[in-house]
Amino acid sequence: RASASALPTRAGTRSVRSATVGGAPRSRRAGVVVRAEKDFDAVLSDFANKFEKVENKPVAVAYVAAAVGALFFTEWLIHLPALDIVLGFPMQLLGVVVSPILIVRYVLDKKSVGQDVIDNVSNISKKLPGMK
Repeated sequence: RASASALPTRAGTRSVRSATVGGAPRSRRAGVVVRAEKDFDAVLSDFANKFEKVENKPVAVAYVAAAVGALFFTEWLIHLPALDIVLGFPMQLLGVVVSPILIVRYVLDKKSVGQDVIDNVSNISKKLPGMK
């Protein structure tokens, strides 16, 4: 017997949901979800360990809050109608120029994106006061 379940719809008729989600069988999709949860748990525990090593926690939290605030402010600023017209072409040109550089760096040279991000963040955090 197929593992399809009947679901009620608004009109009172019944709809049949197939055993696949997004083209993949549910069992294979469940394995991906479990692996993603393990990866997320590893990242979360790594973040918690690094946060525990920080000596000045309020400064670290303030930097994170300032970074998130700057991200939202920049998003708002870039999407103003006047700046959208001015920055439209330069941002596209920047994307065209940077894309081949990133392709060479991460695809052809096989550098790790995650390790590169970690190195850059650690270099920046060493330069910020109270984050050594």
